[in-house]
Amino acid sequence: MNCGKVQKLQVQNFRNLHNDVFEFISGINCIFGQNGNGKTNLLEAIYFLTNKKSFRKNTSFPQMMNIEGGKPEIILQSVFDFEGDPIAYTVRWSDKLEERFWNSKPEKSKTPSASVFVNPFDSYSFHTSGTFRRQWMDSHLGQIDPEYKQVLNRFQKAIKFRNSILSATRYIKDYPAQLKAIDLQVSEYSEIITRKRHDFLQSLNQFVSPTFKSIFAEEHLLKLELDSMFLHWNAAKIYDFYRSQERIDVEAQVTQVGVHRDDYIFSFDGLNSFEFCSLGQQKMSFLSLIFGFIELFESKFNSYPIVLIDDVSGELDGQRWKNLVQYLEQKSFQVLITTANENFKKELENIKFSRTFFLEHGTLSSNQG
Repeated sequence: MNCGKVQKLQVQNFRNLHNDVFEFISGINCIFGQNGNGKTNLLEAIYFLTNKKSFRKNTSFPQMMNIEGGKPEIILQSVFDFEGDPIAYTVRWSDKLEERFWNSKPEKSKTPSASVFVNPFDSYSFHTSGTFRRQWMDSHLGQIDPEYKQVLNRFQKAIKFRNSILSATRYIKDYPAQLKAIDLQVSEYSEIITRKRHDFLQSLNQFVSPTFKSIFAEEHLLKLELDSMFLHWNAAKIYDFYRSQERIDVEAQVTQVGVHRDDYIFSFDGLNSFEFCSLGQQKMSFLSLIFGFIELFESKFNSYPIVLIDDVSGELDGQRWKNLVQYLEQKSFQVLITTANENFKKELENIKFSRTFFLEHGTLSSNQG
């Protein structure tokens, strides 16, 4: 995957953004403005262009459509730069149809880049919710392994069908035969998913601790592990387990054990970070995890994704966000970072290759940097 860098962006009817033309540089782009002026919406537009979805949960066309827009259609027009070779990329989206164009030619699958969204507020959810951890891992693993994304989608459909059988056994005479058939699929998918999750963590762990040291100038051992009873099991063993669980699952009317309920353990110097780390350490660890993933992405594709950072300054103390600025300055990836913090903006403006944008009520202010 060769990731282009977003050079220009113009939107129509997307959230509260006006149809200004944003011209980004390949280094650090600082989006400054008070809360509610559209900074996060700008990041969301780029994320949607590159990932075909929003980073917000349960978001569809009606939520993204500007309520003041005339025609019920969202248009995102952009130019991506591939080492001097510009590519025009456009998305037209209505409640009935989504079309994507690559240099004016229809394109259904390919996107011009990838992007990673960094929201420090997610650290709390990551450290308190197993569901959030699974979703975060699935999303990021899916970015570097399309096969995982496909198998996970098949598994989710299969487990949904299995649960529908379990919830209606009193009405289905041959439910045992149906369960046996679906369990063969569920077991095959479970083996692949578990193996890929484990391999992903093994690769990711190589980058997380060094990244923590690079950003925060502190040396700690950070490690992610998969908490799954299916770890190192083959499909046959998983199938035998589901066969032994049939009576219990029928009584519960739901599949009680499976990769859809697996979890992750994040350790900090050998201690479970969910239980023993301070809030500051948790935030630092989570940021190191995200930037470790970005380094893993580059090692796999020899190309960095676009990095979208949403208002990190409010989640780190002064010295730590200065460390983050220095880290970003040393890297070659394209960054769009939002802030309402005047001091943080000044730190970013001191970087040699940076550009500042001022957003007011969804439009570029006349004092654009």
